[in-house]
Amino acid sequence: MTDGPTLAPMSEATSTTDASGTDDASRASRPSPRSFPWAVPPGASDDDIRIGRRRWYTGAVFALLWQVLEIIAVWTDGRSLRAHVVSSIALAVVYAAYLFAPELMWRRNLRERVLVLAGVALLAGLLLLVVGPLAVWTWLLIAALSGFVAERFWVAAVVVLGIVGAQLLVAVSTGWGNAVDNGILFAPVITVSVGASMLFFGRQREAEQRLGVAQDEITRLAVVEERARFSRDLHDVLGHSLTVVAMKSELATRLVDVDPARAKTEMQDVERLSREALQGLRRAVSGYREADLDAELVSARAALEAAAIDAALPRDADAAADDVRSLFAWVLREGVTNIVRHAAASRVRVTLTRTALTVEDDGTGVLAPPSTAAVLGGNGLRGLRERAEAVGAVLTTGTSDLGGFLLRVERSQR
Repeated sequence: MTDGPTLAPMSEATSTTDASGTDDASRASRPSPRSFPWAVPPGASDDDIRIGRRRWYTGAVFALLWQVLEIIAVWTDGRSLRAHVVSSIALAVVYAAYLFAPELMWRRNLRERVLVLAGVALLAGLLLLVVGPLAVWTWLLIAALSGFVAERFWVAAVVVLGIVGAQLLVAVSTGWGNAVDNGILFAPVITVSVGASMLFFGRQREAEQRLGVAQDEITRLAVVEERARFSRDLHDVLGHSLTVVAMKSELATRLVDVDPARAKTEMQDVERLSREALQGLRRAVSGYREADLDAELVSARAALEAAAIDAALPRDADAAADDVRSLFAWVLREGVTNIVRHAAASRVRVTLTRTALTVEDDGTGVLAPPSTAAVLGGNGLRGLRERAEAVGAVLTTGTSDLGGFLLRVERSQR
């Protein structure tokens, strides 16, 4: 008999960072280190608890389905009908306590959570008086529930070891022969398995949590660096030009009455410098807004993995020519966004050469007539075609060899 909740999905950490580099919201369900799969820290928000509650009940209900075997064993142990009914009621009480105990643990500290766990463990222990030795199988639920104490691995370890010791004592008291015949000796093995799963998932969640924090920091530092770069570009473009414009404007103001011709010349220089500064600013902003193909490949791989789509993508963008990388990045971004949102695909293939990029999937997308072509992401086919034409490339759509949609952009050889 195994315990379902230990296999329940882990609360996934999520975070959002705005384009200006500040965090709009903290990572949802950000437990402290040494956490457990379903535990929520004492200071959790309502959203954190809502996520934890949903994941817990999904796994807990699954675990209780395995307890049907316990009920069957109780009703076939040869005792009286009255004993069977009483045992079933006692089991129902313990199952209810197990299922709803987390409601007493949300936002509680470690001591209070341990007290709740001890109460449920006491109820499960009293089952020995009603159900008999078969009650040891319900103690697996206590091992799973120990994950809700959170923050301390040693608590779960002590709980698991205590349960195993109690199960061995029950086996000794009933006789090794009876314990082997009734399968009671197998219960400690399952309990250790449940405890090991608890520790494994806890470690995994801790690693994911640390990775999430690192990713947040990397993103923040990248935004800070990009701000600094853009500030340097603006200073280089505008600093000198605007200084000269200011000086020439002041000079023209002084000369306008004494030397109108010289003042006119100075104002013509001001106009020229202003236009040059404006052109430089436009070039700087255009470069700032260019999409990066390497970054888009990383983003596409992450998005497809998150959507459980098998993806074959180039490792890097080295194969693409420099003058089409920005275009390829936009096409890749829009194509992958469309696949994730609408294609219902299970497989994606991205092919990259020096002058061409092809995005294919095996989803439900079909080639639409030009007049009814659906938008891809935010820009749509029209926006992508305009970008392609700007660099002498051609955007085509069709049916992929994989059976789904094909999006290809190609620039003529030079």
